[in-house]
Amino acid sequence: MNKISRLKEINFLLEKEGEVQNAELAERFKVSEMTIRRDIDLLSKDAAIIRTRGGAYLAPVSQQSEPSYTFRLQESSAVKEQIASKAAEIMQDHMNIFLDSGTTTECVLKYVDKRKRYMVITNGINIAAELVNHSQISSVLIGGDFRTNTLSTAGPTAEEQVKKFRFDVAFLGVNAIDAEGNAYVGTTLEVGLKHSIIENSARCYVLADSTKFDSYSLVSYVNISAISGVITDSGISKEILEHMQSRHVKVIIAD
Repeated sequence: MNKISRLKEINFLLEKEGEVQNAELAERFKVSEMTIRRDIDLLSKDAAIIRTRGGAYLAPVSQQSEPSYTFRLQESSAVKEQIASKAAEIMQDHMNIFLDSGTTTECVLKYVDKRKRYMVITNGINIAAELVNHSQISSVLIGGDFRTNTLSTAGPTAEEQVKKFRFDVAFLGVNAIDAEGNAYVGTTLEVGLKHSIIENSARCYVLADSTKFDSYSLVSYVNISAISGVITDSGISKEILEHMQSRHVKVIIAD
């Protein structure tokens, strides 16, 4: 098992059981406790994971620093609307579309053409709830491990379900985008799911407001030059825009 797979599995165990012990993990993965300690050090950069002397535990939601769904929905709402509107322009009649969990992706539904019919597959509980108001859209909610802070599902079950579909276009959320165009999320539990979505999509776009550029989070899931592009707002600086383009990252600006 490679490092990324091991990190994903440790994160999955934390979300499932609440805590892990280094010695047990070392035996489970047939590696040294030193290797496990390094893994835990990396995972603990996510504020939801707290190191202990002999392992780690998952902090209660009330102690986690990740912004709540309600907070993120209100944050930069006008910018989210602009990005969502631009994304909706890509959606064509009878498309199979994946909408990743997130507040910007949820906004996309406000701008769909109600004269057209779509199939929307999502791992976002908030998005599934909003789809009730769109009778022209058929929908599928992906199951898996429920993450209360993000109102989403992830993990191995979600990955396997996504592999059964083929998407005309997918819109993905992101925590950060670094100077090289790598897109990040805050937990390894999401990485495998993101990979499955990308692999099964004809086109794939990351939706990110301009404040998410030139930063990083816990783990990268794709370099945006390898997918269709990123949709952002006009607040992106000229310097960052030119740097992204020099890295062959397609940047679509919503205005």
